[in-house]
Amino acid sequence: MKGKVLKKNILNYILFIFILLLFIGVLVCVRLSDSTNAEKSLYQQWRTAFLVIDKQDKNTAYIQTKRSGQERTVLSEGQGYGLLLTVKAAQCGYATQKDFDKLDRYYLKNRDAGTALMSWKQTISKKGMIKKFKNNATDGDLYIAYALIEAGKKWPNQAKDYNQQAKKILTDLLKYNYNSETRSLTVGNWATDTSEYSNLLRTSDVLPAQFNEFYRLTQNKTWLLLKDSMLQKLQSLSQQNKTGLLPDFAWIKKEKVIPVKPKAISSRYDGCYYYNACRIPYNLAQSQASLSQRILGKMMNFFMTEETITGGYQLNGKKLNDYQSASFAAPILFAALHNQKYSKLIQQEKFIFIQKLDVNNYYQSTLVVLTAINGLKNH
Repeated sequence: MKGKVLKKNILNYILFIFILLLFIGVLVCVRLSDSTNAEKSLYQQWRTAFLVIDKQDKNTAYIQTKRSGQERTVLSEGQGYGLLLTVKAAQCGYATQKDFDKLDRYYLKNRDAGTALMSWKQTISKKGMIKKFKNNATDGDLYIAYALIEAGKKWPNQAKDYNQQAKKILTDLLKYNYNSETRSLTVGNWATDTSEYSNLLRTSDVLPAQFNEFYRLTQNKTWLLLKDSMLQKLQSLSQQNKTGLLPDFAWIKKEKVIPVKPKAISSRYDGCYYYNACRIPYNLAQSQASLSQRILGKMMNFFMTEETITGGYQLNGKKLNDYQSASFAAPILFAALHNQKYSKLIQQEKFIFIQKLDVNNYYQSTLVVLTAINGLKNH
């Protein structure tokens, strides 16, 4: 009798475990399905709003960052993000190599004269190009080079061509956008040695994980030197306040790194944690370098004390605005998705994946979709 009872209890236990595992499996499948649906929906919204096929050449496409009347604005930063987002979407099955190549063709047509670097801005009407601005912006070319490397991994049959393009960009970045005295990238090839802006640092140009990729491709150790040197400059800025927040721009003065004053570059918030620096958590979270994680950790600890993520901060943590901003929330959410310590921020900011994209805000929408595709698939 005892044997029958024992056998029954064992069977009941096995049945319970089976049902429990089945339940967990269903939950995991639902969660993965929800994440996939969110990624796909957000990408399709982004694509519809910002990716434009050139009417003069159907095999060419660009990312419109702004539309005013019949004129569209294209930025190298936007084209770089567009290329990167497209190859990431292709890895998930939402985009194709043809999509990527159309965007790549636009970059190739709009390089700064005599270089592999992209003209930082173009304006386009229905009749075609109105103006192509001279000079480059460093961040745009960094994203384009990295996107090409990722494309080579995704489509190995064309890897040689993509990598060759990337190498040319990286060679010219070190030729025209590298200050050997500060051991940092300048903000653009216009910030030459004779310009006071040669010592200007845009903090969001520090991409430690990408610099590692650049070294792997080129075997040029300058990229490792840049990674260490530029991270050290961020660390210096981080140590200057309790929050760890970093400014959009800073001056490099010998061994010191100092936030710029208001309106030194483009706005009264140039020395604040604003719409350039807001990308930094996304940039740093991709790197396992100890210094990168230390700088990120201090910032994230500050954001853990905030009830909402608003549109910009003074470096002491005082809010610049009261409105919630997905431009700021998305990079923070990306970093939180990579570290369970910050699960509170995931619950607090995950609403950005539920609401529709702002079709009038290319920058915010792009950061949200990059976070969704790069962050949710691993969470």
